[in-house]
Amino acid sequence: MMKIKPVTLSVLTGLMLSCHSSADKNDFEYHYIKYWDKYSEKQLTDTLFSDTLNVGPDAEDGQTAKEFYVNTTKELLADLQDDQKKTDSLYPMIAFDELTIRKLPLGIKKTFTKKQTEEFLEIINDPVSFDWAETSYEPEFQIDFTNNSKTVSSMTIGANQSTIQTNPGWPNFKKMKFGHLKPEISKHMTRLIHTIE
Repeated sequence: MMKIKPVTLSVLTGLMLSCHSSADKNDFEYHYIKYWDKYSEKQLTDTLFSDTLNVGPDAEDGQTAKEFYVNTTKELLADLQDDQKKTDSLYPMIAFDELTIRKLPLGIKKTFTKKQTEEFLEIINDPVSFDWAETSYEPEFQIDFTNNSKTVSSMTIGANQSTIQTNPGWPNFKKMKFGHLKPEISKHMTRLIHTIE
């Protein structure tokens, strides 16, 4: 009969447990409050159109910019109505079991807790979190959605946690508008990220 040394046995047990635990990861379930439960259709419409009031006239006093944002808001509202109650329409629109973050360019990857994941997704999947501002920025953090340790979707956050860039962005994922968070939501995002890093 072959004897197994205690050290060998503990190493083998550890390997088996680690394989078992990674195989047992479940897909993330969307238990946070979604935009369709937060707002009535009228509240959503009024809030999203209110952002267009901040758009001033074009350089030659024309209204093409305002017209563009009004039309784009109509497009967003049609998308929201079509996606209502469909969790697969929420970012990242694909099954994942873990969310990680790393500071760019060479930060250490850290994993979100379930509570942090829900808080993050509630922010980014709420169209009211965003305004129509556009900005260029240097990415500060990379967020990866993984499934069985394989990256299935990624995004970056920059400009002091005020801008999110997805690839592809608008019009494929309209809920984030052009990715610019409203100031109070950006502060919330900053607090959340600092609890992880």
